[in-house]
Amino acid sequence: MKLLGKDLKYSDYRALLGSFFLALLLWAAVTTNKVYTIRVNLPFEITRLAEGYVLSERPPRTISLKLRGKGRALLALYFYKPIIRLELPSVDRSMEIDLNEYQNQFYVGQELGITIEGVLEPKKLVLKVDRYREAFKPVQIKYRIKPMPGYSLTGVEPETDSVMVMGPANLVNEIEKIESETITVENVRYPFSERLRLFSPYPEIVEISPLQISVKFVIEQIVERQLYNIPVQIIGAPKDIEPLPIPPVVSVRVKGSEGRIKDIEPGQITAIFNYAEDYRIGRNHYVPKIELPEGVSVVQVSPKSFRLMLKKKDHNQ
Repeated sequence: MKLLGKDLKYSDYRALLGSFFLALLLWAAVTTNKVYTIRVNLPFEITRLAEGYVLSERPPRTISLKLRGKGRALLALYFYKPIIRLELPSVDRSMEIDLNEYQNQFYVGQELGITIEGVLEPKKLVLKVDRYREAFKPVQIKYRIKPMPGYSLTGVEPETDSVMVMGPANLVNEIEKIESETITVENVRYPFSERLRLFSPYPEIVEISPLQISVKFVIEQIVERQLYNIPVQIIGAPKDIEPLPIPPVVSVRVKGSEGRIKDIEPGQITAIFNYAEDYRIGRNHYVPKIELPEGVSVVQVSPKSFRLMLKKKDHNQ
């Protein structure tokens, strides 16, 4: 490389860089010792109200201040931004406050010679205050689980049914449930557990505890089973008629998750014929309605229909 017709060597580069940094340090020494007035935005929070009271709306996240101090001190604010924390232990109702009246609580590095000239934005703050309340609220687990063919999701078991909700009473009272993040899993055939995050409906105002819970998802294989001697029950028949189903019993093949099918008993299955609703003159064969426990379905009924024989009751008996 050439500069002013001369070739620059590595030693020349070092000399140029050294001169540049020396000039930069000299400039910094002069300028950072001067006194400046600047506007700066700093994080802001209200940390305490009167005992038993909390904010029902979050205050602004930042506050804009007019500060005065030497350049080197103000420069430090860009590397270490203090959080402006305001304590209001006497506030127990909604009200408007003037932030300039609370400057004595704001720490901005006063030991470095920085002073607060004033609050620029917001100058005034409307506080909405409510009583503090805690309550347990039910948890709703959100999921999209798709088992493999031949398998079924038979249970969603969170480690706890409810969690503690804490915050302003009016918001806590409005909350009906706490929702989890949505878990999406496909092509599963074995039970599994996941830790899921819970979300507050009003973040930073209403807190929940715990923030995560463990949830077990029960996956079972779908199986079939034949159950025999299920009696056909006839309801709604006139008092003077004795209806008789032929045959009086049926067998039912059912399908469902392994756990449900394994424990099912014949007494949990009902074959019903409603005479008042379904009987037709001249018709002899009918199909019974099969009632099953939740999560169990019918594969086949044998025989598919029964013959209905009607017999007059003997009133002399």
